Amino acid sequence: PRDFDVVCSAEAGEVARLFEKTLPIGIKHGTTVVMVGDNRVEVTSCRGSGAGGGWAVRLQEDLLHRDFTVNAMAIDGSGALIDPWGGRQDIAARLIRAPENQAGERFREDPLRMLRAVRLAAVLDFRLDDSLSPAMEECLDLIDSVAAERIKEELAAILVSEHPARGLRLMVETGLMQRIIPEVMAMVGFEQHNPAHINDVFNHSLAVVENVPAQLEIRLAALLHDIGKPATFTMDSRGIGHFYHHQQESQRQTLQILKRLRFSRAVVDKVSTLVGNHMYWLTRPDREAVIRLLIQVGEDNLPDLFTLQKADINGSASFHDSSFIDQAQRIYQKVVDSQAPLNIKDLAVNGRDLMEIGYQADAKLGQALRLLLEMVLKNSVENRKEKLLAAARELLAAP
Repeated sequence: PRDFDVVCSAEAGEVARLFEKTLPIGIKHGTTVVMVGDNRVEVTSCRGSGAGGGWAVRLQEDLLHRDFTVNAMAIDGSGALIDPWGGRQDIAARLIRAPENQAGERFREDPLRMLRAVRLAAVLDFRLDDSLSPAMEECLDLIDSVAAERIKEELAAILVSEHPARGLRLMVETGLMQRIIPEVMAMVGFEQHNPAHINDVFNHSLAVVENVPAQLEIRLAALLHDIGKPATFTMDSRGIGHFYHHQQESQRQTLQILKRLRFSRAVVDKVSTLVGNHMYWLTRPDREAVIRLLIQVGEDNLPDLFTLQKADINGSASFHDSSFIDQAQRIYQKVVDSQAPLNIKDLAVNGRDLMEIGYQADAKLGQALRLLLEMVLKNSVENRKEKLLAAARELLAAP
């Protein structure tokens, strides 16, 4: 296990008095965090009543209320395993199951457990017990009551797992996707009617997810990069499907989805940039074209954009060639190796310097800084303050 939680007979208030340093996190649920050096140990008051059976019965009742059998085991002070609900057997069978098959009761206690079941299946490569499906169907609307921040954490864990496509398919099959990211459902079964694609939009997106590194932002971008395709679909007279400007619609929907799920501003910005630019293919890359793309998406995003583009191409029809991306990556690496400034902050001037020579704090100031960066990267001006200020004065004087 990654960590251990402690269950005891003491109430939360007693636990707080017994230890020198505690944190009242989760105290309303009977849990106290005890600090042991830099380590946090969650100590929870046993939830079982024990009704005449003592501690062993209380603990068994407590474990009954855990989410799944794989999490409903305990070890006593002597190291003996306490497993009243078959957790070890279910681990051997690679099965996610609620104790005593009481999935409905457990989901009603905390509806997030439905998504957690999918997450565990994706992370552990386990299957869901048959008893979970009807319980999920019965409790599905309760997921709407769960805070977006909690849903976000489970979704993120699914995406960065070793089997993200399995988790995302289970979200669709269980109905959770319809409640959490309903926009994805439009991709499911949406045929592209285009020789460049052999899969529907959803299965293509899953192929891209599986073929990018297990990093949250790039896997979010892989899932959502084509989410705008159903809304932009047209078919020509030959029966060929097209999705003109779908990247812009995908970016619009991506922004809505990530903000709704309370992702951080940094994640929203990066993912939307990757999605909005995933069709910016440098099919004939040269230094100038790579520099333009670098300035447009930023140095922190360009390597990930190349990775996404390559996975997008390789997740399409087998005859696609992604060698031009390899060439663009080599050119970009040469720019990096030259130690040229890759970001506006690397310039020898800043916004304050430009304001001192007559610029106002408006859009023209940012545009001038981007142009100066492009000029430096193209070697048309040196990255020296006096040279850049001279170039900035020329830009300011231009009509």
